[in-house]
Amino acid sequence: MYKNLRIIFCILAVACTAVTIFIFTYFGWWGFLPLGGALIFAALMVICKRAQEKEELKKNPPPPEGDYITGKVNKNEE
Repeated sequence: MYKNLRIIFCILAVACTAVTIFIFTYFGWWGFLPLGGALIFAALMVICKRAQEKEELKKNPPPPEGDYITGKVNKNEE
């Protein structure tokens, strides 16, 4: 679901950005409306990306790893 939302918000952000140029050219300051829309859609795209990564990490957590001080983590120590 998040992947589809990311694609949709990306397309909408790019469309708003493309329209912004023409609106600034012909209507002046009204060009800030689609520019604001592009910023909102880009922010929504980033939010969906983070939510998707969090959901995927919850479903498939990375294996535990040690560091150079504690050494390798054994399965029994988890």
